[in-house]
Amino acid sequence: MLELCSMENSIFFRWLSVAFDRPLLYIDVLAGALSVVGWLVSWGLDVDGTFGLLLWLAPLAVLFTSVIVGAVYATILLVLGNMSRVVSAGVESATTRTAQPRIRFMGWETIEARLATTESGEGQTGSTPWITRVTFANDPEATSTGLTAYKVAGHIEFYDAARDRFLFGMVGQWSGSPEDGTTATGEKQIDILPDATPCHLDIALKYDEDDECYGINADTAVRAPTDLRDVQRKLVHGLYTIKIMVHGENVAETFWFGLINRGSGQRVRILRISS
Repeated sequence: MLELCSMENSIFFRWLSVAFDRPLLYIDVLAGALSVVGWLVSWGLDVDGTFGLLLWLAPLAVLFTSVIVGAVYATILLVLGNMSRVVSAGVESATTRTAQPRIRFMGWETIEARLATTESGEGQTGSTPWITRVTFANDPEATSTGLTAYKVAGHIEFYDAARDRFLFGMVGQWSGSPEDGTTATGEKQIDILPDATPCHLDIALKYDEDDECYGINADTAVRAPTDLRDVQRKLVHGLYTIKIMVHGENVAETFWFGLINRGSGQRVRILRISS
C-alpha cells in the first residue's frame, strides 16, 4: 500500500495521469481499435491500394497524434507547475528574509552623570556634568519571532554644521538607567530585543559652567579620568552635525542629528534631521 501511494505521488505517475487523461484516453482507445479493425478489414477483404491503407493508417495517425499531444501537454503542465512552486517558495523565502529588525529613533534626553570615585573612595570634586544621549529601540514591522538585533554598536561621527569638516569619530557607549549610572555601565555592543525597549546611546558631556561640551563614550574614563573632559573631543559653543551609524549582525541604519551647544548655563540639545 505504501509503495502504491508513493507511486501515485511520483512525478512520472502524475505525468501519465495528465498525458492519458479521459478525453485523450478515449481518443487513443478509439483510434487504436479503428486501426486494428481497418487492418483486419483490408487484409480479410484483400483491399489493395490507397483505400486499403487509409482503413488502418488514418486511425493509426490519429492515435500517434493523440499520444504526442498528450505527452507534450503533460510535460508543459508539469514544468509550469514546478516553476510555480519554485516561484512561490522564492517569494516566501524573500518575505522571510525581509523580516528584519528595525531600529527606530525614539528621542533624546539629558541626564545627570555619575562620576567615578577616586582610589581613596572619595567622589570627584566640582560640579556634576550632564550627559546628552539619544534613544533607539528595535521595533520591527513584522510580528514573527527571531528579530532580535545582535551585537549592535553605534558609530558616531562629528562634523561642523555644514558637514564640510570632519571633527572626530568614536564608538558610542550604550548607557544604563539613571539609577545605575551612565558611565560605569556603558557597553560598546548590545543585543536589542524586538520589544521597543529604549536603549540609550551617549553623545556628549557638559558642565553647566563650561562653554564647551565633550564627546563621551566608554573610553572617556581612561582618556580623561579626572573630570571626563576629553580635550581631543571638545566642541566649543556652536552648532554641529552628527552622523550615527547603528549596525550589528543583522541590522544597519544611519541617522543624522544636529547638536546644539549654547554655551555656559545651557545643556546640549539634539535635533533630528532627515539626512
